Amino acid sequence: MKKIILLLSLILMGFGAFSQALPIDSRLYAKYSEEDLLNMQQNLPSKLEYLNWFVENSYVIKEVANPERLDYPRLKYWDKETKMLGSEVNEYDAENFNIMEFGFEISQKSSNVYLIGNTGKLLVFYSGKDLTELYNEYRRTHYENR
Repeated sequence: MKKIILLLSLILMGFGAFSQALPIDSRLYAKYSEEDLLNMQQNLPSKLEYLNWFVENSYVIKEVANPERLDYPRLKYWDKETKMLGSEVNEYDAENFNIMEFGFEISQKSSNVYLIGNTGKLLVFYSGKDLTELYNEYRRTHYENR
């Protein structure tokens, strides 16, 4: 009887741990393998939490007139397999935009800006410093309200 109770306890604890695992934002699969994401979920939940936040909050899209006159680098796709930049992005679909599909850099002190083809849109990343401040504010308010 004790063995059955112990076994049931272990199973229930396993379900409890599984149900509390941080969810993985599906957009992250564009840049990371499932194995890497599951490893983060299990061993680096704070990194996964940041990436989940990052896909939604690391950038803004701005409209500009005459994009062909601007001297910003063109946004390019990121090839997850080769880990290299691919072709230029020529369209912008706000509903399906996934930042993890693209190659980009984050500068610690300044914003990085990319032209999205000739769409009249700019992709503007917050600086690393600003991202840290925004994320810390998110965490403070998110955990305060629990």
